[in-house]
Amino acid sequence: MSSHCAFATRLNDQYWAYQLLRRKLRTKLACRAIKTLRPKDLCNLYFSLHRESPVSGLVPSITSMPQARESFLYMALFASIYRSACPGDIRSEIDLNAMIFAWDTFCTIYPNHILERRPFGRIRPANFDEAWIITEAMKDGLAELPYCTSCHLPYLVIHGCKYQQVCQMCVLNQMRKSKYLIG
Repeated sequence: MSSHCAFATRLNDQYWAYQLLRRKLRTKLACRAIKTLRPKDLCNLYFSLHRESPVSGLVPSITSMPQARESFLYMALFASIYRSACPGDIRSEIDLNAMIFAWDTFCTIYPNHILERRPFGRIRPANFDEAWIITEAMKDGLAELPYCTSCHLPYLVIHGCKYQQVCQMCVLNQMRKSKYLIG
């Protein structure tokens, strides 16, 4: 019975490894969700899928992702899709079904924004790694998605970020209004 469970677990991990690596998730991040496959196996799978080695180096941090206020709008949209698709508590663990659904939906909404190498534009997450970092930050309490009491939209709060923990949509709207009054 236990060998059947071990086989089923390994088969399940192979399925998820394929799904994650097909979207070019760094193997370093995939190791956090895939427990029965060795990092070397994940690297080999990545190479067989893309005919290139997986990206190495430092994993991006949630606090460095927003390069402009507008980045928050896109990140909040992705986070909202993920939260809506996730049947459980987003703070317990990353739901891989919801994660992949949210990413694929986000890419459908913005089909031409994905750039796998820098420089990234204002539309974030710019790749599946960044999408993973957003969901992981929400799980770990480093980011939240409250609702704005003014515009009633969800907005992303990133703790420790250089931007204020306010609704960036309201800030941008206020800046536009001020610009029109001055100009």
